[in-house]
Amino acid sequence: MRSKISSFILIPSILSVIIFMFYVFFISYNHISYLVHPITIFCFIIITVLLYILESINHLIFRIKLQSLSKEKRKKIFEENEGNYFYILYRFIFYDSKKINPDGVKKIDHGFDGIIELDNKLPMWWVHLFYLTIVFSAIYFFSYLLIDFSNPYKEYDIAYKNQLKEIEIFEKNTPQVTIENAYFQEKLINNGKILFEENCATCHQSDGSGNIGPNLTDDYWINVKEKDLFKNIFYVIWNGSENNPTMRAFGQLGEIKGNDIEKISSYVYFINKKYKKPLTGKVPQGIKIKEWNKI
Repeated sequence: MRSKISSFILIPSILSVIIFMFYVFFISYNHISYLVHPITIFCFIIITVLLYILESINHLIFRIKLQSLSKEKRKKIFEENEGNYFYILYRFIFYDSKKINPDGVKKIDHGFDGIIELDNKLPMWWVHLFYLTIVFSAIYFFSYLLIDFSNPYKEYDIAYKNQLKEIEIFEKNTPQVTIENAYFQEKLINNGKILFEENCATCHQSDGSGNIGPNLTDDYWINVKEKDLFKNIFYVIWNGSENNPTMRAFGQLGEIKGNDIEKISSYVYFINKKYKKPLTGKVPQGIKIKEWNKI
C-alpha cells in the first residue's frame, strides 16, 4: 500500500494541469481572453469541488485500508509520512540509493579487461526529469497534431493577423498628417531614409542623386506647387507629378500614409539642404529655385 499524498498538494497540482490544458486550448485558437470568462471560471470551481469530493472518498478508502493492515505495515507507512510534506517531496526526489539497494552497489565484471564496473542507481532527480520530458513531449506532440498550439504555421498566421489588427488600431488612434500640418522634423530623418530606400531609391538613387527620376539634391525642380520647399516635396509625393506619370500619387492612392510621407519629405528636405552634395548626380531638370519663400 502506497503512502497517501496530501490533499493540499494533490488538488492544486491536478488543478494546475487542467488550467494549463485550458490555456493550451484557448491560446491555440487565439481566444486567451476566454480563460477568465465567467463560464470558464465556473467550470474551474466545479472541477475543484469534484476534486475535493474525490479526494475525500480517496481519503476514506485509505483510512479503511490502513485499518486492515498489520501493525508493522502501518508503522512503516507512518514512518514514510513523517516530517512535513515538503521534506517528503524532497526525499521522493533525492532519496538515498542505499534504501533502493540495501545490499550495496552491484558490481559488473567485464572479464576480458579486468575492469569492474559499479552499477550505481541513477539519481532520482534525473529519473524524474526524464519522466517529465516524456510527459512534455507527449503533450507537445498531440497538441501539434490535434490543435493549433505549437504549430509554427498557425502561430505565424495568428501573429500576422494580430499585427494587422494592432496597425489598424494604431492608425485609428493616430491621425495621419496632411500637407496643412506637416513640417520638417529632424527626428524623422532616419526613418524617412529607410522609407525612401524602400519606395523611392529605384528612381532617385538612395542618396537622391537621381536615376530615371530627377536629382533631388540640387536646386532645380520640375514641379513647383508650394511656396515652401518641404511642403512642395510633400505635395509631389502625395499628388504625384503632372509632368511624369511614373511619379504617381502615393498619398492619394493610399500606398503611403501621411505620417510616412512626412518622414520621407523630411529626409528629402535634409539631403537637399546638406552642404555636401553627391559627387555625381543627374543633370539638372526643371527651373532653378534658390529661395522658396520668395515664390
